[in-house]
Amino acid sequence: MILKLSNINKSFGSTIVLEDINITSEKKECLAIIGPNGAGKSTLFKVISGIIKQDNGYVEFNSKSVNALNVEERARLGISQSFQKNSLFLEMTVKESLMIACSHKYKVSFNFIKPLYKNNFISEDAIKIAKDIGLQNYLDIKSEFLSYGLQRQLELGIAIACNPRLLLLDEPTAGMSPAETKDIINLIKKLSKEYSIIIVEHDMEVIYNLADKIYVLDRGKLIFEGSPNAVKNSELVQKVYLGI
Repeated sequence: MILKLSNINKSFGSTIVLEDINITSEKKECLAIIGPNGAGKSTLFKVISGIIKQDNGYVEFNSKSVNALNVEERARLGISQSFQKNSLFLEMTVKESLMIACSHKYKVSFNFIKPLYKNNFISEDAIKIAKDIGLQNYLDIKSEFLSYGLQRQLELGIAIACNPRLLLLDEPTAGMSPAETKDIINLIKKLSKEYSIIIVEHDMEVIYNLADKIYVLDRGKLIFEGSPNAVKNSELVQKVYLGI
């Protein structure tokens, strides 16, 4: 087991956002969290990553409690998140962006005596990641000149550059064309062989293509969990989320 959430509750003022959430994720499993807008999906992601703290309940990562750890400390343990909106340094090249991300793994920073780009270990890592995410032909291209789909691929590369054990992917195909969506699905499938993945996504075809297990949230409550086929055949999910 890579992640265990036990009785997670979170409120903002009098508004209950998460109520008694229990979720487990196995190693190298692609788990999906779905639900209508306002279901609590983004808040749950923030609780897992440590951006916000739950009111009560427990978050365990690799069988150890991370309740007391902040987002940076959890990232060092191996929890990495790719956000819905691109947060790239647009003036940097693909290689530079990946090298900066890789530098955190080696605890190396820029200095005037030996610039980061002269570090062979980090350079080699950045090139390998670029190949893994299909950007080996764009190493010297600035991020601002990449298509939206390629920028999203770079976001994934940055997320895996820190050598994570768990990838949190928030709407990875949002705003993409059908062709770009297909490319990202294939990339995530490839990554799922090496990493544990939790994905929040509205496109159910993406979910059905990727997920081993699906959790369904509605108004802060977990209302269903099961395989993609079980979700497809659930009258409750069809009524609450799929609108069938």
